[in-house]
Amino acid sequence: MERITLMSVLLTVVVSSSLRQYHFVNQKKNWTEAQRYCRDNYTDLVSINDMNEQNDTNQLLQRVNISADRVWIGLQDAWVWSLKNSDFYRGDESQFRKWGPDQPNGDGDCVYMKSDGQWHDVDCSTTRHFICYNGSSKGFVPVQEKKNWIEAQNYCRENHTDLASVRNETENNQIKKIINQNLTSPKEAWIGLYRFWVWSDNSNFIFNLWKSGEPNERATNYSICASTGISGEGGWTDERCSVQHLFVCYDDKLVLIRENKTWTEALRYCRNMSMDLVSVDSEQMQKRVMNVILSALSDHVWLGLRHACKLRLWFWVNGYTMCYNQWAPDYDNGLGDCDKTARSGVIRTCDNRWISRPETDRYNFICIN
Repeated sequence: MERITLMSVLLTVVVSSSLRQYHFVNQKKNWTEAQRYCRDNYTDLVSINDMNEQNDTNQLLQRVNISADRVWIGLQDAWVWSLKNSDFYRGDESQFRKWGPDQPNGDGDCVYMKSDGQWHDVDCSTTRHFICYNGSSKGFVPVQEKKNWIEAQNYCRENHTDLASVRNETENNQIKKIINQNLTSPKEAWIGLYRFWVWSDNSNFIFNLWKSGEPNERATNYSICASTGISGEGGWTDERCSVQHLFVCYDDKLVLIRENKTWTEALRYCRNMSMDLVSVDSEQMQKRVMNVILSALSDHVWLGLRHACKLRLWFWVNGYTMCYNQWAPDYDNGLGDCDKTARSGVIRTCDNRWISRPETDRYNFICIN
């Protein structure tokens, strides 16, 4: 079933798929600007973790009548540590760097430290001494044996914890001292920093669809990001992040369910999916809901808003009473219907205003994570 809606005002196209909403944004931005836009308005730049998500992205892009042939996705290369445990790093410790002059210079995707404590990038297949980190002793362990970076990583993980992460100047000086006092010539050693592709939303990089010959830009000292094609199979290419492209965002916080259910059935559906019916408690959330309902198949869409007749007030399913509202000016909000049937709040797709409807009516609905 196609789930496409043109948004002439916001210049986007929306596709709904399972628990994600995809948004094409018809504005040219560099990768960082596109990332910021997606995070401000949705969840993030699109991540593509399997062929189904690639097909959903392709479905969206193939229906966009634009002259561009590529759009940004949320993939960027970055320098990351082999030891991934987030509890190991405080604040911005994972971003500490001690590059030598003109480094990194594109020689390779793995990093070693010289005897002066400065870091250099080099081909990962070259062999060197290396420094492990042992979590039990909370210390650094020099290894005299020479291995390539992957072999060194495997050795450290099998015999200690991982290749050494360097979180600050103090640790850098500790490893520098170890290199000079414990290693034979050349006095240099692998550390745990390497260059790898990462998704903007921090999901694991477990799937790729590179075009033949790609990626091919990583031998430069520029930040490199990935784009996907609009036609064909949507193969990925890498290019400088400073280039401007149109882009695709996704939203997994607001999910339009295009099935007609009663209000109670809609509430149960959302909660069975570990979500809830959406509570619209601000102008910002109202705008996001307005964006999502453009692809609705019913003329009304259930919100998580319910009327307590005895108390004569409206409340949200998240437990808050209603402060912000967008009631239709010509509607009595169901306050006179207490003797008839239970009523809940809907948003009208024609004007984005709220009205009340009997809970037994059947409409599309919006879940929120």
